[in-house]
Formats: sequence, C-alpha cells, structure tokens
Amino acid sequence: MVVRVVLLLSALALPATLPAQVRQQGAGATQELDCDGGVATVEGAGNTMRITGRCSALVIQGAGNRVVIDLAPRGSVRIEGASNTVFYRTPDGSKARVNIAGAGNRVSFQR
Repeated sequence: MVVRVVLLLSALALPATLPAQVRQQGAGATQELDCDGGVATVEGAGNTMRITGRCSALVIQGAGNRVVIDLAPRGSVRIEGASNTVFYRTPDGSKARVNIAGAGNRVSFQR
C-alpha cells in the first residue's frame, strides 16, 4: 500500500509534458524534423537539415552541417565544431543568442 502511494505521488510531481527534443546523429543525412518547441541537436558531419516547430535551442556538434531552423523568440544557437552554416528565423523577428566554439561557422538571420 505504501509503495502505491509513493508511486502515485511521484507521478503527480512529474511535469505533465516534457519538452520535445530531436536529434540527428551521423553523416551526410538530408532530413526535415519538427522539434515541437524543444531542443534540436545535430551531431556529425555534412548533414543538411530543415528543422521546424519553433525550437527553443539548436545545438550543433560537428563539422560542415547546414541547418535552416525556425527558432522560438529568445531562442539560442550553440555550435561546437567547424564550417557549420545556420540560417534561422523567429516569429517576432528577434535575434537568437549565439555561442560559437570553432572556426568557419556562420549564423544568419533570415526574414
């Protein structure tokens, strides 16, 4: 009985929905993904991605990736790697917070 009560209370303490996350791992993929307001992560090299869903953040770890993404207002882009290209847009025209570690990366706002 006590175990059931503890499990029930634990379930009630969890958030109703967890933020969505999408992840692309590998090399040379061409994909369209929907992050549904969560975090989009691209790991690998030479991927071409179109990511929709007003993502809260984009994280790239790799080289030579090309990403076009719809970010939420005050969204962020973090890149660790080289020669990645990101084109983003936001519904309100706000600029993304950008953090880059690596050479030859490019992040551009699209209207």
